Amino acid sequence: MFKVIRATTSEDIERLKPVALEWKETCNGEMMGIELVPESHFADLASLIYREDADLFLLVNEEDNTAIGYMGITCFKSPICNQRMANEHYLYVAEESRGRGIMLLIKKAKEWAKEKGCSHLIFNASNLASDLHDKVCKFYERIGLNIFETSYIQEVL
Repeated sequence: MFKVIRATTSEDIERLKPVALEWKETCNGEMMGIELVPESHFADLASLIYREDADLFLLVNEEDNTAIGYMGITCFKSPICNQRMANEHYLYVAEESRGRGIMLLIKKAKEWAKEKGCSHLIFNASNLASDLHDKVCKFYERIGLNIFETSYIQEVL
């Protein structure tokens, strides 16, 4: 069984490092011309713990208390309306735990967004993150999310 806990200390960052490094192995950074630097990723995750407008949640295996996934989330005042919006910042769950694990993190994100007074919650699907982009998009649509934005990237040298 799994549980979601709020990260609160640097020890929580240490707990999620193995699963974050697993995520790095599935990334398409090289294909995109982006050098993925684990220390930068860990520092950004740690910054979410201490921000008033953000949080970091760990998905934990209750049997051995290991982190098997994580989700960062932020909120902001929309630049196009007078509403606050929440945005999933990172979302990764180890492959063997994805089904139920991702749903638990999404549920936590919805609760968090409501607590923060957000009117909307934005989830991202990234080709950088893995080869699962299309499956992630279909999954989000299946659980009732609407397509909101499409981004493109090009390396400029």
